[in-house]
Amino acid sequence: MSVAFACIVQRLLLLHFACLGFVLRCHFLLHWAKSVCGSSSCSSKTTRPSKALRNTSIHEMEKADQYEVDSEPRNVDIVSDEHAVAKHSPMDWPWIRKHVILAQCALHAAGPGFTSAILIPAIGSLAEQFGVTAQKASYLVAVHVLFLGVAPFLWNPLMSAYGRRPILIATMFLSCVAALGGGFAHSYGTLMTARVFQSIGISSGFVVPGAVVVDIFTKEERGRKNGIWTQMVSLGAPLGGIIGGPVVYYIGWRWVMWLIAICNGIQTIAYILTCPETSHVHRQQAQLGAFHSSELVRPPKKISGRLGLRMFIEPILLLQSPHVTLVAFAYGVTFAITSPGISVIVPLATEEFYNFGAVAQGLFFIGPLVGILIGELLAGNASDWLMNRERRRAAEAGQSPNLERRLLAGLPGYFMAPLGVIIFGVTLQSHCPWIAPCIGFALSNFGLQMVTTPLKTYCMDCHASHTGSVLQLVNATRQIISFTIPFWSPNLGDKVGFGLGFGIEAIIMAFFYVCSLLVFWKGKDWRQSVQVKGLVDVDRS
Repeated sequence: MSVAFACIVQRLLLLHFACLGFVLRCHFLLHWAKSVCGSSSCSSKTTRPSKALRNTSIHEMEKADQYEVDSEPRNVDIVSDEHAVAKHSPMDWPWIRKHVILAQCALHAAGPGFTSAILIPAIGSLAEQFGVTAQKASYLVAVHVLFLGVAPFLWNPLMSAYGRRPILIATMFLSCVAALGGGFAHSYGTLMTARVFQSIGISSGFVVPGAVVVDIFTKEERGRKNGIWTQMVSLGAPLGGIIGGPVVYYIGWRWVMWLIAICNGIQTIAYILTCPETSHVHRQQAQLGAFHSSELVRPPKKISGRLGLRMFIEPILLLQSPHVTLVAFAYGVTFAITSPGISVIVPLATEEFYNFGAVAQGLFFIGPLVGILIGELLAGNASDWLMNRERRRAAEAGQSPNLERRLLAGLPGYFMAPLGVIIFGVTLQSHCPWIAPCIGFALSNFGLQMVTTPLKTYCMDCHASHTGSVLQLVNATRQIISFTIPFWSPNLGDKVGFGLGFGIEAIIMAFFYVCSLLVFWKGKDWRQSVQVKGLVDVDRS
């Protein structure tokens, strides 16, 4: 047992650092290629700027529209083009320092999904140890998901007032301590409490990385850099399931919590030693010039006027926009059913039908991992093609681009996600070989990723100057709907069977898709006529 424990911990820690090294190596190669090719292409870019503009990846830039200078999140300190070239700007930091920070933030972004899913293979063990039903044990995942959606309402205003560095360190330390305590829990209630506080801490991974990217990278770089951490958000959950299975099987569920604590502890130390304050405004407030290691031990300074009530409720005000609300719910329902909705069934059904242990249950998540990777690749290309075509058409007609055109890229996901859910349920109910429901799981997550990119970007386009609040509304909608899934989805499967149960869930998805199709017809009118009461533009630079 001790040998198995040592091997698993060693390999997982090596994987943790390998992710960091992989990101840095990839960006070093890109940076080197750019430096080699930059001089030879300089003249052509100067003489033919329109071609260079056309060749720019629209998808890469639009994945980070919320972080552009002219459409900053209002809880993010805007860095103007003048600041970008000013002396001592974080954008002028050495390449290696900026990419070490980016790599840490990318790992942080994977944390919310990873820490939710890593406990899923332990549901059976937890139910047996605490004397509860498997469904009640699954609430340890559901409640975690809920607070991932609610807690960022707190971190956004605090980040605006105190800066990035204090929030990164404090939230990661909170997650570390809570996970450590959860590993020593001897009752269901104690573990639930630990999961709540761990979720509150790690939820900052949804909001802080994007703000940091704005601080340290120029407008031209942000699309590529945001693509790294946003992809990690999606990959966190399947990675958690894959890693959680072997850990639960070989050394027990407590080491799941302690593994989270170890990883978070390493990240906390890394933030303390290598991640200075990146906000331009907060650096000015603290009178920080060029980076010096001494600033890593200075206490943060609060900027007054940034903790008003409006900062906390602004995402809720955006519910007055029908086009944003309909699209947000379509995305939220898709995520809830295809990701946590199926995930909580996996340990229950695969153990009953296929006699899967914790390891096999964890490996079952390879399917959605592949689906997410392929889905994002195709969604990005579809977004590129559609928006290039729409912008050319609008330019020729002397009009502004039709934002609703972007939603066409999500239509394949409207078909593939429910189809994958139905395949998963029907093949599970029919006791088909395990590969069949695994394919359904992968297909549903492929559809999810096809839906995610265009729908989230459309919401941000509609309120370009409030994209931080728009993102929080979309994320909260997704997490709150996901929270409800474990309370009714397993019961539905028990009552009517998994085939009919997941068929009903596919119909629920289709209903919200039909509602969102109204945006194709009325979206432009709503954008032009609906005024969101209480939404005020304030300069936060």
